[in-house]
Amino acid sequence: MVSLGLVVLVLGMALAGFRKAHRAETWSWSKFALTLGFLAILIVIVTAPVVLMNPNGPHFFPVYVATWVVALALMVAFIFWARRWKFPNSRSSLETDRNQPPPR
Repeated sequence: MVSLGLVVLVLGMALAGFRKAHRAETWSWSKFALTLGFLAILIVIVTAPVVLMNPNGPHFFPVYVATWVVALALMVAFIFWARRWKFPNSRSSLETDRNQPPPR
């Protein structure tokens, strides 16, 4: 039941973020696709010990905690990296800069 509530919370936050970015005209499908790919990597990192290790073994808990620490650190780093992304959108498309000289 808790995991269902967490899924609903994440979907609600994602929808609110989408609406906010869409209103501000900063929505980018490429950012969205990269974010989904990164989340898939995090899911693989966190679920790998559950699938590949014996849950009753002596090393399971430390390895599982370490994977969560790595996943959380990567998530924080990803947030910092994503804030610096500059993707072209409809207002600043690369096609509009066609007549400009190349940067040096």
